[in-house]
Amino acid sequence: MYALYAFCRELDDAADSVANGAPFDVRHSLTENRAAAAVLSDGVADPAGSLRKKRGEAAFLPSVTGSVDPRRAGIAALRRRLAAAAGGHPETNRDLALADVIARYGVDPDDLARVLDGVEMDLDLEWLETEDDLEAYAYCVASAVGLATLPILTDGVPPTDAMREKAASLGLGMQFVNVLRDVAEDLDRGRIYLPREAFAHHGVDETGFRRRATTPELHALLRAHAERSRALLDDGLTLLPLVPRSGRPCLWLLAEIYGRILTRIEDSGFDVFAGRVSLPTREKLGLLATAFLRRF
Repeated sequence: MYALYAFCRELDDAADSVANGAPFDVRHSLTENRAAAAVLSDGVADPAGSLRKKRGEAAFLPSVTGSVDPRRAGIAALRRRLAAAAGGHPETNRDLALADVIARYGVDPDDLARVLDGVEMDLDLEWLETEDDLEAYAYCVASAVGLATLPILTDGVPPTDAMREKAASLGLGMQFVNVLRDVAEDLDRGRIYLPREAFAHHGVDETGFRRRATTPELHALLRAHAERSRALLDDGLTLLPLVPRSGRPCLWLLAEIYGRILTRIEDSGFDVFAGRVSLPTREKLGLLATAFLRRF
């Protein structure tokens, strides 16, 4: 789990920090060969297919010609290193650990490649157009992370298709809650993850939304999004009895935390502009203890 976290942490640093003074190890990776080695499997359904068709492959794979965005260069370097680690030829100590996890537990490098796709999508994102676009984005940045960790939670036993389906739902639900929780924060960054088509469907005025006006139309949109988030979390919870007992506490804890955050947002009347909802430390510690006890 630490090895996967390190990979995602370095990816996050590359996307968010390189241009403004990233740690040396991240900046150093940008001086390496920047060609991207795509890690794609044959015959696997592509959850981001609608976005690929809409925006083209160039939106997902970094350019290797012309001027180089340092963030894209960092992601490209990680793509190459992921491919090398998956092939049994790690290039750094971190990659050595990653290669061991892939070989020992059967972590699918394509799942980690999807995470790279999602972070790269986020670089230029201003407003997602459709619900399908939101689902494709959430799959990459959240579901794919869960799918990469799933073989560890099953102790190396290959996850079944049903397990992967439920894990994907849990990741989608968590990211959908993030979208709801971070409306104001994302708007400050010039980004809207609630789809444009949902605005049109519920009659939400864009100008009023950008002014942070709480209207009945916006309330209806947020409620519909919350209902979908809850349904996805509930579907994801059905993963628990499918995995070994030792892997259940982590999954339960994540679902419970995000479910409670969603409940707090609902109880506030969907006042998403009032501030970021979070759980107090004492409550988190209590949930952590409960998750540990549930293991037995």
